[in-house]
Amino acid sequence: MREYQVFEDAKWIIETLECNGHQAYFVGGSVRDHLMEKEISDVDITTSALPDEVEQLFDKTLPIGKEHGTMIVMGENQQFEVTTFRKDGDYVDHRRPASVQFVTDLYEDVARRDFTMNAIAMDKSYQLHDYFNGLNDIKSKIIKAVGTPIDRMEEDALRIMRGVRFQAQTGFALDHDTKDAMHQTAHSLNAIAIERIVVELKKMIQGKYIHDTKKTAHELEIFKCIPFFKEINQTNIFMPEHAHFNLWVAALCYLYELDLTSLNSLKISNQEKRDISTYHQLLISLSENNISKQDMIHLVYTYHRDKMKEIIHFISEHNAQLNISIHPTIMNDRVIDEIYDKLPIYDKSELQINGQILMATFNKKGGPWIKDILNKVEQAVINHKVYNTENDLIEWVRENVKI
Repeated sequence: MREYQVFEDAKWIIETLECNGHQAYFVGGSVRDHLMEKEISDVDITTSALPDEVEQLFDKTLPIGKEHGTMIVMGENQQFEVTTFRKDGDYVDHRRPASVQFVTDLYEDVARRDFTMNAIAMDKSYQLHDYFNGLNDIKSKIIKAVGTPIDRMEEDALRIMRGVRFQAQTGFALDHDTKDAMHQTAHSLNAIAIERIVVELKKMIQGKYIHDTKKTAHELEIFKCIPFFKEINQTNIFMPEHAHFNLWVAALCYLYELDLTSLNSLKISNQEKRDISTYHQLLISLSENNISKQDMIHLVYTYHRDKMKEIIHFISEHNAQLNISIHPTIMNDRVIDEIYDKLPIYDKSELQINGQILMATFNKKGGPWIKDILNKVEQAVINHKVYNTENDLIEWVRENVKI
């Protein structure tokens, strides 16, 4: 197994802890990805040292979750999460432990984790401490709960979503007992904050193996327990490949005729809502029959090149589900590029007239008439009916608009 530079960059933390009489190991997702020979973004370290001891041993630390044992140790250009060995007390409301107890035994620390592939620790010499046969499960391509599956899922119902997400990302099969426990406890997702679920859904829908996960998600009936999705009331919810969360949700709103106010239940940002609304409006616009080249010019100007290409590709790939007909002669990358490159302006702000000029030219006070004229001028410019110069635009207004 090759030595990843990310581990080498973090090795000084483990060495410092060990030199001061503590145990320390790499743990979690970074070890899992290392064993799967996947790219690693960052590493987590688990240690027998208490948070106060970690704080004393390193020059720069941040107590981001000190009460739960987690400290950030700052390196020259990186930061590392260092967490004290711990075991969890009884869980409350299927979400979080009522208490956390620091321990000195690595086994107790990894025993509290969700799946065996995430419960593998590794020392600075790349030797594994694999108490639950996680490596064997990785080799067998199985997602298996640590210990008793039903206990793990009842402790934290988000593990149900994590299991589905991991399947979408890895293509691994769910262990039979683990899958059964996930199904039995799916109703507990009602107790989980939607923000935490959305994080998992975003990763899930972009998983390389999302096609294999569709069946699992429907068999587990998870969508019946998730806000927004439970409104759809369908056995098989549309789960597209090659789509991100915002596009997926927009497609669901379009397919199942959901009001966009239903997005509020997802508790996503206003920017995400606007993005979803844009995709939704595009799907509606492109579903209309007899779209002309003139319509395409308007759409490319309004939504811009990249978003138009993205939605056209999405519709082409999922035409059977969306039931939207693509006109290949006017709806393709080449035509979109051609239209975009020939646009005289890309935004209304580029018009060479504005409200001040209109009021001065026509000796009128401000009012709704200004917005109306600028909208008409904008359309005339993008349709190449008038040049975008102040004189030409004023003349066009005199000849074509009743003021």
